[in-house]
Amino acid sequence: MNKKTIAIIAELIPLVSAVVSYVLVVSSLDSKIIRQVISITFLLAFLGFVFFFIGRGLAKNDKAVRILGIFDWLATIYVIAIYIIAIFSFGL
Repeated sequence: MNKKTIAIIAELIPLVSAVVSYVLVVSSLDSKIIRQVISITFLLAFLGFVFFFIGRGLAKNDKAVRILGIFDWLATIYVIAIYIIAIFSFGL
């Protein structure tokens, strides 16, 4: 596999994690395993900025990596926003 393919796969991890965590949070499923999956996907989505730098390091001027990098930052912002909403919902 070349660096471009590895960079694109690394850039997709936070995006997919953010979508999966959102689907699991709003679903009615509740078990210990589901909560652990939510925690892991939230962590991977929060680390989107790290995957952004990894992807940029591997494939510097690739357009797909740039676009996915924006989505990586959005995944990080999504996790921060969810935690801010949770803090305000349950009180400071």
